[in-house]
Amino acid sequence: MLLISVLAAGGWWARGTDRLPWVADPTVYELELAAPLLDVDAALALYDEGSSLFVDTRAETAGETIPGSLFIRETSFDDDLVANFDFMFPEDELILFGNGNLTRTSNVAGRLQERGYNNVIILKGGLSAWKQAGGDTSPTPQEAGS
Repeated sequence: MLLISVLAAGGWWARGTDRLPWVADPTVYELELAAPLLDVDAALALYDEGSSLFVDTRAETAGETIPGSLFIRETSFDDDLVANFDFMFPEDELILFGNGNLTRTSNVAGRLQERGYNNVIILKGGLSAWKQAGGDTSPTPQEAGS
């Protein structure tokens, strides 16, 4: 009897047209982010101008980052914010980047906005997009002295 019920439910589901897809289509589902996205070409131009601060939000850096970046991570947010207190001001334009996981980077952006940093942008594609576009990288500070 259970088998018949399962088969009947499966058949009913297969005929239905208003079902959810097996894989989320990014063109249909929009992720609500705490800050707007910036494409990599615009980020490269802002980097060359030197008018923006780049903030690395990745928990694991794999030994490289965008040169001159500050580090503010989701897991150590308060400590990282205190460590960068002398370098960041609420009016600064902050370009946050991660490893492509927009949720983590957006979480850091939201927490920065709660602290008064309202000029926050997220680099679309993270560090990998930066490198693919020809952006420079440098060793992370702890690895530079090794």
